[in-house]
Amino acid sequence: MKPRSTIFFIALLNLLVTGSTLAQISVSGLTDFEFRFSGEDSSPFINQTPAGGLSLYTPNIRLFLSANLSDQWFVNSVLQADHYKGEELSSPFFSLMNINWSPNFDSEFIATAGRFVLPYGSYSNSFLSNTNPFVHLPMSHSVGLPVNNTFGHLKDDIYNPLAITEVYGENQKLLTMVYQRMYTQGIKVSHTIGENKWLSFDLAATLAPASSHLDFGKHDEFAKVGRVVLQPVIWAKLGVSYSKGTLIVGDAISDSLLVYNLSSYPQILKGADLTFNYRYYTILVEWNQSFWKAPFYDPETSTSDNPRTGKATIDHISTEFVYDFPFLVGGYAALRYEKMLEGEIEIYSRDEGFNKVDQSFNSWTYNRQRFEFVAGYKLQRNILLKASYLFSDDEGPNLDDDVFTIQLSVLF
Repeated sequence: MKPRSTIFFIALLNLLVTGSTLAQISVSGLTDFEFRFSGEDSSPFINQTPAGGLSLYTPNIRLFLSANLSDQWFVNSVLQADHYKGEELSSPFFSLMNINWSPNFDSEFIATAGRFVLPYGSYSNSFLSNTNPFVHLPMSHSVGLPVNNTFGHLKDDIYNPLAITEVYGENQKLLTMVYQRMYTQGIKVSHTIGENKWLSFDLAATLAPASSHLDFGKHDEFAKVGRVVLQPVIWAKLGVSYSKGTLIVGDAISDSLLVYNLSSYPQILKGADLTFNYRYYTILVEWNQSFWKAPFYDPETSTSDNPRTGKATIDHISTEFVYDFPFLVGGYAALRYEKMLEGEIEIYSRDEGFNKVDQSFNSWTYNRQRFEFVAGYKLQRNILLKASYLFSDDEGPNLDDDVFTIQLSVLF
């Protein structure tokens, strides 16, 4: 039986082809082929690698479809399969499916409804392999933290994505600061100002905050996500991003813990990035800080008679340097250094007077730092070859999670 998303895609394509003489359809694709040799502790939420050992596989396959319905209306969609959850390639699904309106063909204003790219951080424009000079996404998008939108904050020793299923059940996963697949669902407005495009913004109301994704609304109000970019000169730009939304999804688990007011448990994410371009050099510096308020749930100690709340904050800092070879057209070298700082979590209960009791402050997760070294070369205009080594140095568990990768990114 064909997956429902594939059947829907075929039906949509047929509708656009036969149902409108105005539709100008564009179809393209992006596929990555990778050779990886990785440490035995590798996983999608540790180093963005399905498993340890030697592998030759396709981590992402995307089929892009867009159609102009008129001078003002157009649709975009992406049919995707990936290894987001582990060693098995996922069934095809729509990571993007949206309809867009613009006042006229030359307008810089666009209103979007549906599923679209999450407008947060510098990587909202460079998370695809053909636009990302590196093989991996930064830790803000790839490292799972001990928090979950079903249970809330998890017990301290949950750092391995495999351990969460053993303690908290199947289909449970750690959350990243920014959702790794980089899509969200809702409505969005985008605009660019000035002939030199010195100011641009994307403002969205979505079903979930930046750390997660929901296919259907489960909260009484939308999450807010936005990004503003200021580029006063051609060689420098400053971006500011923000996201706030309800983290916990209501179900039997939250009911059993007497958690009813879900909107009081948000994720708040804020960040800034600064980019400099000069001749053959590009430097990007980015900072993100995430605040998580959620129930604190340890299966061994938590009860509905004494529900506990956790407030945790964590910071991520990243610096990237890219050098385009003047002596080899299409060739470059890149280095990324990033650090995720040990956070702090406040855990407390409430008495009958709603005062904090049994309050404690503890470290939340642990310091991580990573280096990624990359050499890349465009074999042809749409074929990019990269060789990468990801080196990890963590102060927590002694994980074997370094990765060597050769990636071939093919746009067709």
